[in-house]
Amino acid sequence: MNLTISCNEFEGINTPQALNLEGYIKNKKVIVLIDLGSTHNFNHCKMAKELNCFLYPTPECQVMVANGGTINYSGKYHNIKLTMGKYVLNSPMLSIPMGGADVVLGVHWLQSLGMITFNFQELFLKFFWEGKEVGLKGIIGRPGKVIISNGMKNLLKEE
Repeated sequence: MNLTISCNEFEGINTPQALNLEGYIKNKKVIVLIDLGSTHNFNHCKMAKELNCFLYPTPECQVMVANGGTINYSGKYHNIKLTMGKYVLNSPMLSIPMGGADVVLGVHWLQSLGMITFNFQELFLKFFWEGKEVGLKGIIGRPGKVIISNGMKNLLKEE
């Protein structure tokens, strides 16, 4: 199984193919990234530990970062209850270190929704769940982070 998380999320950057939302896990506010560049659902390993979620050990596996690198994960949370507005998701999530969000919901989750309406200009996502329309509004103005490649870092050190 090839697991992938977008390079941008791993580094904490906002992109046009991602939507940031506010959610809650165990009454703690979390930043949720809806990301078309990630295959599965992930959560930040530190956040899950803070919330005392039970980590099920798995054989050590790797997640490919979209830039070609890999990171290891050694556990999975079976049913994280994530609330976003009136929508509640109970989902397994892989625990990895991340840069910008507490939770990443990838294509695995998006495929389960059927027909989806994304509006990246207005920052919202709409879908039908259990016969009702669900609308999730994105966070406006989350700051991005600048990445400098290793080659650029070396050039800056030389100056």
